[in-house]
Amino acid sequence: MTSRPISLRVRTKVNLQLLLFVSILAFAGLSALLVSPAASAQGTASVTIKNFSFNSGSITVVIGVNNTVTWTNQDAVTHTVTSDNGSFGGSVPPGATFTHTFTTAGFFGYHCSIHTFMKGSVKVLDESSSSSSLTTDSVPEFPFAAVGVVLLTGVLLFSYLTVRKMPRNK
Repeated sequence: MTSRPISLRVRTKVNLQLLLFVSILAFAGLSALLVSPAASAQGTASVTIKNFSFNSGSITVVIGVNNTVTWTNQDAVTHTVTSDNGSFGGSVPPGATFTHTFTTAGFFGYHCSIHTFMKGSVKVLDESSSSSSLTTDSVPEFPFAAVGVVLLTGVLLFSYLTVRKMPRNK
């Protein structure tokens, strides 16, 4: 019994199916990370300072649930977390954190007093006025899941068109 070599078309089709499978797994993992809320633990919410920006800079917390906010500086320069109304603030050197616990409901704007273009806000809800499902930071406003679906659709369409245009072995 002689074996025939696998045609280029079959090998390419298998490779594209493998690429599709890996893409779907990567999309599922990335979506879970990007769409899930950013709270690090019960009782705390987090904001990362990176690339001269407060990432997750506009967050919502609930008194008694996650009303302690920790800002972590991942930049190589010192920043500050300074409330617009003067109720809290502190310097945050590279690699350091600043933590503040909110005890009053309201809207609190903040900024970096060194780099004044850096701004963020914390919306603090009273436990009785909040929805029972709101227990962590607000979900990022950018539609990561929609972007992932569009990218996955593009990969699928490209794979289909590539396989379809291949010459058939006779």
